[in-house]
Amino acid sequence: MFSTVPPSCSAAAEQPVSSGEQPILSRLVEIRNRLAALKKDRGNYYRPNDIVSLYNDLRKQVKHLQGVRASEHHDDDVFKNRADAVLDECFQLFSLFYLALGKNKEIPATYVQLVTIKQNFELMNDTGVYTDDDLVPFKVRLREIRQLVDAEVAREDEDEDQGEPKPEVLLVSRRLRQCEKEIALLEETTRVIADALMPVYEDLVRIRRRLTALSFLPHDSAIAEARELQKRLIEIDDMRVDDRFVDPDNGAVAEGQTQVVGLLEECFDRLHDLMAEGSTVPKDMMPLYERLMEIRVQLEKLLLTSRWTLRETDLWSYQVQLQDIDGMRRNGQFKDTNGEPAPQQAQAALNFLLHKCYNLVYKLLSSSEPVAETLMPVHNQLRTLRRCLLEVKKYGGPLSARDLYPYQMKLSSIDNLRTDGKFLDDEGHIPEGQGVVMSLLNECYDLMYELMAAEVDE
Repeated sequence: MFSTVPPSCSAAAEQPVSSGEQPILSRLVEIRNRLAALKKDRGNYYRPNDIVSLYNDLRKQVKHLQGVRASEHHDDDVFKNRADAVLDECFQLFSLFYLALGKNKEIPATYVQLVTIKQNFELMNDTGVYTDDDLVPFKVRLREIRQLVDAEVAREDEDEDQGEPKPEVLLVSRRLRQCEKEIALLEETTRVIADALMPVYEDLVRIRRRLTALSFLPHDSAIAEARELQKRLIEIDDMRVDDRFVDPDNGAVAEGQTQVVGLLEECFDRLHDLMAEGSTVPKDMMPLYERLMEIRVQLEKLLLTSRWTLRETDLWSYQVQLQDIDGMRRNGQFKDTNGEPAPQQAQAALNFLLHKCYNLVYKLLSSSEPVAETLMPVHNQLRTLRRCLLEVKKYGGPLSARDLYPYQMKLSSIDNLRTDGKFLDDEGHIPEGQGVVMSLLNECYDLMYELMAAEVDE
């Protein structure tokens, strides 16, 4: 088979590309370049036929690659070369295109989400700073993707003409298994902590995160809150009996000492560094720090304006930048210009920012509506209209027919965009998301009728 682990995430050495794989690699590069060109075209909506045609071409190349790997006895999951790296980029790009087309419930759309989830898990595992609540959204999404994959596998089993499983199902299934293993390990780490100790552990996680956030502030600005956190850490430390946390109900040593005591000591170390060092990031690592800060600011702006300005494919450039930065780490640590590990405070700050950026990318992917971009203007207008009608219903008081007229006109103008009951794109095709948009339209009509009925009663 072939590997789908990005180069930055795998420790295995990259193998050379054989003569049999070279034509396949060339075609994969062409597909990636074509996708990159489509992504940059902001003057036109994406055409589903263009994307699906390229995707079918990619599937053919994957089958050719499988055949070559099998003949050369390189069909294990560990083997990887440049073809795997380009293939991974292609699948991530296709995943973003499928989201932009509103095909959120199709298998290819889940691939880039699984990549981002795994990146979040790896950073959680490296830092050890997380709670069960942090894992819940990822666990829910993985369960949803598992249902999609299992349903697709069941359909393939029923289809006698299908033959071999679709390559996207194999790729997504592998990614999904990796994520499921990662989250099981993360859950196991917190599961050993006794219930009596869990509030202390969660408090320490909150303090640890706050100490990292304070490290971004000027020393004079951070020192006051740092002293308050120091008092809380001393209070927690005083809860120990003979250096151990005990269950208050029975006085027995509570399970999870290693995790909680280790985190407590790490908080004290971070606090000491914060109060003593002042500047967190050394000068030779400032360019990396500033680059991460810039990415974070841009992603946070996108989170605020994504409904109106974001094309899911815009996230590709951020994914590439973050993967490049992630690839600079060695054994979970950033190194300075001399090849030495950066100071602990700098490590914490850079890892915090990297994790924050990955989490923002995941939130943006998760907020993607199952609506094609050609329908998004209508979708956004209906959302705005619904919000206005709800506000009018809540606060508007008695309204006359004249007061309601602008809302009726807007609703009517949107409804008149339909042809034979469907919203069409400029080429007369039926884009994805009809159900979502029709649901909003019907809800707006219901609200309008309620307001009109109230006006008649008045």
